Amino acid sequence: MRAETPREIAWAFHEILMEILRRLNKEAEDRRDDVEGLEMIELARSMRLFWAMHVGDQNFEDAVALLVENGLLAERTNEVYAWDRERLVGRRYVITTLGKDYLNRQIEDSNRIR
Repeated sequence: MRAETPREIAWAFHEILMEILRRLNKEAEDRRDDVEGLEMIELARSMRLFWAMHVGDQNFEDAVALLVENGLLAERTNEVYAWDRERLVGRRYVITTLGKDYLNRQIEDSNRIR
């Protein structure tokens, strides 16, 4: 599905933002070790099905940057060894409390009858 009007473009970008928040929220809930967050490539890989079914990944990095700038995501830059990944991980992104609140509000709002 290709967005054409400004409203459709904005809605498609909002869907990218929401999916990034959903993925990082799920990662936070499912975490099995002390290394929090997903690297950019891991996040993009986790969203492959979303890209195929929805909008395409042309705005992915812009969306992550916007979420970080607005405090909905935090960036972890310390390099640590992740035992479950069996390698060193570098720059990672995690959902913040503000991001979780926003995600929950958006989910609640989308479930309301308008």
